[in-house]
Amino acid sequence: MTNRRTLAPCLLLAAPRLGDPNFDHTVVLLARHDEKGALGWIINGEALGLVGPLLQGSNLVGGDVALPVDGPFAREARRGGPVQMHTGWLLYRRDSVALAGEIDIGTVLGVTGDLDALAAVVASRTRDFRLLLGYAGWSPSQLEDEISKGGWLPADIDADLVFDGDPATLWKHAYRHLAGIDPGAFIGSRGGSA
Repeated sequence: MTNRRTLAPCLLLAAPRLGDPNFDHTVVLLARHDEKGALGWIINGEALGLVGPLLQGSNLVGGDVALPVDGPFAREARRGGPVQMHTGWLLYRRDSVALAGEIDIGTVLGVTGDLDALAAVVASRTRDFRLLLGYAGWSPSQLEDEISKGGWLPADIDADLVFDGDPATLWKHAYRHLAGIDPGAFIGSRGGSA
């Protein structure tokens, strides 16, 4: 058995011409990567509606519970990936008290899909979070193959960029900030002849 180096935790910046509409111009927060495959979430995925109404509309929060009308409950929930779109995930900054089912992503960020964690966040009303629906998954060696073909650029995690970045410009900003290049540099023009 070979000792495979893990990429996680890291960010995966989709190549400008990745060719997969599920990941066009995305930034993926990669949490797990080992011989069994990889797990992550698109953090700038498609907007799916405001968090508060989605939680109440899905009966995850009772209609009699008055949710705040600002903060994380007034943000857009985002598509976290093409796998199991019916699953919900909370992305948040970790603190001294771990949420149920916490998957740590480095020292600053955590993710959980646990219903008890959701109940705790709703009850506290003070914890900042992002709601992601679905996730991104890769079978064994699939992600390595996609990276070797130039489909993804791995980059260090910048928690402020992940948590506070504008989803509309996050991909371009991540390339500039984390890779030090403009993604337009990858878009080649027709070559001339000599």
